[in-house]
Amino acid sequence: MASVLYFALLLSLSCVLCNGVKVSLPSFPLCPTGWSEYGNRCFLFQSTETDWATAERACNDLGANLASIRNSNDHNFLKNLVNRKKGSYERTWVGGHDGEKEGVWLWSDGSKFTYNQWGSGEPNNLYGNENCMEINRKGEHHCHDLCFSVYLFLSFLCP
Repeated sequence: MASVLYFALLLSLSCVLCNGVKVSLPSFPLCPTGWSEYGNRCFLFQSTETDWATAERACNDLGANLASIRNSNDHNFLKNLVNRKKGSYERTWVGGHDGEKEGVWLWSDGSKFTYNQWGSGEPNNLYGNENCMEINRKGEHHCHDLCFSVYLFLSFLCP
C-alpha cells in the first residue's frame, strides 16, 4: 500500500513539473546549531583549553576531527572564525600531526596533506616532541608544530 501511495505522489509531482508549476522544497541548514559553515564543511570552535590528543578525542565524540586546512582560503576562514569567537587570533589546535613518522605530516581526518603555511623555521620538532599543528601563533598567518602544552582547539565535521 505504501509503495502505491509513493508512486501516486511521484506521478502527481511529475505532472505538476510538466505543467511548468514551480515547486519549492524546504531548505535545511547544512550545519548543526553553533557550527559555522564554510564550503561544504561545518566547523565548531571549542574554547576549552586542552592538549592536542584530548582535543582530537573531543572532536571524535562529536563525529568529527580537528580541522584540516586544504588551502589558504580554509586557513583564512579558520583564523577569522577563531577571531570572531574569541575576539583575538588565539593559538588554536588543528588536525595536522606527524605522530606516526617524524617529518611526515598527516591530517587527523585522513585527507591529503597538501597545504601548509609553516612559520619561519617550522616545523622544527623542538625538544623532540612537537608532533601537532597549531595556527595563530603570535597572531600570524603561519602554522607551528607543538604538542606538549595546553591550547584551544578547533574541530570540524564534513557534511
